[in-house]
Amino acid sequence: MDPLYDSATQPEAWEVFLQKASEALHADKAAIMIHAPGNEWTEICVDIGVSEETRRATEEMMKFSPWMAEIQKFIDTGWYSGSPEDVLSMETFRRSKFYNEFFRKHDIEWAAAANVFGPGGSMAGFSATRPKTQPPFSAGDKELLRQLVPHLGRVFKVHRFVISLRERNAAAQHALDLIGAACITLDGRGFVLSSNRRAEVLLADGGTLRIKDRRMMAALSVEQKALDACVFPACACGAGKGLNPGSGAVVLHSGKGSPVYVSVLPYHSNGALLESRPSALVFITTPEEQGLGEHRLWQAMFELSPAECRVAEMMKQGVEVAEISEAIKIKVDTVRYYQKSIYRKTGVRGQSQLMRLLTRLPSARP
Repeated sequence: MDPLYDSATQPEAWEVFLQKASEALHADKAAIMIHAPGNEWTEICVDIGVSEETRRATEEMMKFSPWMAEIQKFIDTGWYSGSPEDVLSMETFRRSKFYNEFFRKHDIEWAAAANVFGPGGSMAGFSATRPKTQPPFSAGDKELLRQLVPHLGRVFKVHRFVISLRERNAAAQHALDLIGAACITLDGRGFVLSSNRRAEVLLADGGTLRIKDRRMMAALSVEQKALDACVFPACACGAGKGLNPGSGAVVLHSGKGSPVYVSVLPYHSNGALLESRPSALVFITTPEEQGLGEHRLWQAMFELSPAECRVAEMMKQGVEVAEISEAIKIKVDTVRYYQKSIYRKTGVRGQSQLMRLLTRLPSARP
């Protein structure tokens, strides 16, 4: 069972589990599969011994399986374990399109599975097959699969939770990168817990802000007090140990290059069991990035060109066509052409609607 439980948080362990399970069941093919509600589609997540051709055929043909139709009837039970012959006659099964166009074609005669129903009627499970040259799965094999069911249920539940956390974290990182925001999370004592890619780039320079012993340090010692006045009250507030959110923002300088704008906000985490809970969020921007983050977001969301982003930025501020033409040195007709393209891509009907849309989107401004 160790490889199975390892798979909950380490996807690479699934292959080890499948290898051991296929050996125990004397199966030539084994897989972890997901079926959509009503078996509208099937996906093989990881497998042992399954060719690319067989994998594609499985995902295409499973909706025609009379065995799968019978398995769906166990949704109220929450799980299913067994073989086709347990729920329908083999004579009926061998007359089916599924058997003749899939099982026979891919040298499969015997199959067994342990499935667990999940949210919305989806189903995830383990399946194993044998060719015609081998005997069917025995009562002992099926008992082993039945005993596997509760363990699969626990592992799938943890796996979904872990993957959900990873996906949400990746989505958050992507969103922050799109708007050009550098973000750092701090715990209740002001120690750095994590930073996104943009923050790592800024910190690597070290000319204005750096991390030392897991704490944020201003390059100029005279500005450290102002930075601490933002950080420590916000962290305490986010950890539920204070009511004062701190001074909120500070501008840090260096002997060379541009300053950076640092904003610190309390963050109230629900992770009561975490040893180091996020208690504050730090956002860092530079003067050069003013507006660039918004433009990256507009390009990603609406596919605006850089020129269209420049026009949209001025339209967002309520600037008229003639003024835009004069400010960015292009013809009035060209501005109108960009306007029409912007309206079409964003789905709005005029400048006032565009202003409302763009002002509601995230901004990289401090």
